[in-house]
Amino acid sequence: MNEALAIALAVWLAIGVTLAVVMGRRGHGAFQWLILGSVLGPLALPLAWARVRDEALARPHELAIGVPGPGTVDVLVGLDGSAESETALTYALELLGARIGRLTLARVTEFDDTSAQARKDAQTALDSIQRSAVSANLSNPGMIILSGRPADALTKEAREGGYELVVIGRRGRGASKALLGSTASRLASGIHVPVLIV
Repeated sequence: MNEALAIALAVWLAIGVTLAVVMGRRGHGAFQWLILGSVLGPLALPLAWARVRDEALARPHELAIGVPGPGTVDVLVGLDGSAESETALTYALELLGARIGRLTLARVTEFDDTSAQARKDAQTALDSIQRSAVSANLSNPGMIILSGRPADALTKEAREGGYELVVIGRRGRGASKALLGSTASRLASGIHVPVLIV
């Protein structure tokens, strides 16, 4: 009897750990899913499936459509509030100039938009995008808030939105001193749209 109970408990906890890993990789709060999966065990699987299904149906939160420029190159700029992302935006504007057609500024937030913290993060993202537009003297750029892991969200938006170029800073707000941050590395190696990393 004790052996069966130990096996059941191990399976129960394994479900929690598996949910934490899988959902964490999809951009959700890994710790929250670890607790939820450990407490509810197999009962948490329908919740995770519903979240994944909703995520697949979710559309980006478009804040402003923007007015296209005279050019033909549609550009998606990933911003994260770091100096590097601001520099990337400025450099892209200087490099492309009048060749820019549609210009969209994007910020990526967490998936879990039901929590108070997620709503606060979305407002912070909106404020950050607007500050970036003002500091770059942009009058009518497109603005969008994406959700999930930054590299995945930007890749998906670039493909589905028909962008010809994705622009990002080489490192974001993280503490890593690597030449390229994790988002820049993933975008550089896995997207089928040209990427400008500044």
